[in-house]
Amino acid sequence: MPIMAAQGRNDARTAARLLASTAKECLDDPASAPANAVVLNNVYRLLEAYRGNAFFGLEPAASYYPAAETLSLVPPLEQYVSVVRDVLEQAVVTTFAGQPKDEAIAVIENVLKRIAYPEFGAPSDAEKKKVKRFFSEVVQHLQLA
Repeated sequence: MPIMAAQGRNDARTAARLLASTAKECLDDPASAPANAVVLNNVYRLLEAYRGNAFFGLEPAASYYPAAETLSLVPPLEQYVSVVRDVLEQAVVTTFAGQPKDEAIAVIENVLKRIAYPEFGAPSDAEKKKVKRFFSEVVQHLQLA
């Protein structure tokens, strides 16, 4: 069981919102990014899961698991992962209108890499602005009541 699942109030929305908030803060203050490299790497992992796993956030249909014995074979689903997927999808569409998802995620990951590891060179202001808008969209849509 993931650490975040140990407390009932925590779910995928909370984790994704915290990751996106930290990424946004690092874009605002690039000097803080190297100290937050672990968090930025986790943002990268979240984006890779979203981009690379066609089933990210999808819940299995009940008809696929007719027998009770097979339920133990189903990997546990995290709470609200589908909401996180939908928010990421909407943020990509809003921020990178007309650009394929893979290209958009590659731009985001490149900017994160460049702010976390300044030796790769600074990202352009236009890229930083676009990525900051992406994370602002994610944070805004993951606000919990």
